[in-house]
Amino acid sequence: MCIHYILHVVASIKRNGPCCTTWQFPIERVCGMLLPLARSRLHPYKNIANNVYIIELFNHLRFYKLAYQKLLPEKTIKEYHGLVFTTDSYEEVFYSPMQQYTLKRSEIKKIKEHYSTYYDVRARQLQVCTVKISK
Repeated sequence: MCIHYILHVVASIKRNGPCCTTWQFPIERVCGMLLPLARSRLHPYKNIANNVYIIELFNHLRFYKLAYQKLLPEKTIKEYHGLVFTTDSYEEVFYSPMQQYTLKRSEIKKIKEHYSTYYDVRARQLQVCTVKISK
């Protein structure tokens, strides 16, 4: 949080001239962060202070390893046990899909419309080989 900027506005104006030339970005940044934090119309300053405190708690959470690991565990990398295709001439590795997906009738209809328009064939002539398609 950049509230520290506000403490030095007067000294900065005396040294650098009008604050509109040197303080525009920091003040816009602070106001842009503070305005959404003031959710209470009755006690806006207390609400801002509480929200800034909570944000700073989350910012410093990474220094408490045990709490950080419990609240934000590391993402595990998926192990892939499916069909893998590659050749010696390519650096890329192609994996087969990991889940099954059943197309809805509306999706099949849209696919048929696309192919019938693209290949200039009637939609009735197109047949669905299998309803289950890997996605």
